[in-house]
Amino acid sequence: MDTYRVGIIGGIVFGILPNLPIDDIIVTVCMAIIGTLSSFFVTVFLKWVDRRIKKLNEE
Repeated sequence: MDTYRVGIIGGIVFGILPNLPIDDIIVTVCMAIIGTLSSFFVTVFLKWVDRRIKKLNEE
C-alpha cells in the first residue's frame, strides 16, 4: 500500500477519533449489539414457525 495513502487514512482516523464523545461510541456499540441480537432471534423464531407450518401441512 502506498505510504501517502496510509498517512492520509491515519491522519483522518486519528483526527476524528479524539473528537468523538465516548458516550456516542458506547451508545452506538450498544445499539449494534441490540440490533444484532434482535435480528438473530427473529430469524430463529421465523425458522421455527416455518418448520411448524411445514409439519402441519404434512399431516
